[in-house]
Amino acid sequence: MPAKSKEKLGIGVIGCGNISMTYLRNAALFGGIELRACADISADMAALRAKEYGIRALGVDALLADPEIDLVLNLTIPAAHFDISFSALSAGKHVFTEKPLATSASDGRRLVAEAAKRGLLLGSAPDTFLGAAGRRARRLMDEGAIGRPVTGTAFMMGRGMEHWHPNPQFYYQPGGGPVFDMGPYYLTMLVNLLGPVERVMAMATRGQEE
Repeated sequence: MPAKSKEKLGIGVIGCGNISMTYLRNAALFGGIELRACADISADMAALRAKEYGIRALGVDALLADPEIDLVLNLTIPAAHFDISFSALSAGKHVFTEKPLATSASDGRRLVAEAAKRGLLLGSAPDTFLGAAGRRARRLMDEGAIGRPVTGTAFMMGRGMEHWHPNPQFYYQPGGGPVFDMGPYYLTMLVNLLGPVERVMAMATRGQEE
């Protein structure tokens, strides 16, 4: 295993499921960070990812207590986001979590307050609005290319998470579903382009009986 750099931000990954491979693979593209350990509710899954990427497999508590971990990357299911992120902040670690930040606004505010109290950084996916398309749209709007924007809209269509995700159960539990799981991509882009949300209106229907 390569020697640990004291000048790099040590990353510990909690949650070694489907999305973790994207983060673990792309980590090599960033010079200022270093993968150091991973943990999962399944010890076998953590061991597999550790072997694939040359890092240590630890239990969650051991990873949170590890002095070589500066930032916890929270890739657990949505219902576990708050507990893992709060525990990481309490252990003095910076946190970046997959979306949503938490499954309720009150829990999200608790995380923000805890990070501020401890002087720690807290971030949440998605960061896709920082991609090429989002930045170009932002620049064109700033330059007045489309005049004064008055509205924005976004749509998501799909036949179900179970048609591609290897473990889709989380999608149909509290904290999952299209609004929590996919909505952040569209809402973040709209907020970035149009500004903060002032009012919310919602309506829903069920297309068929269960």
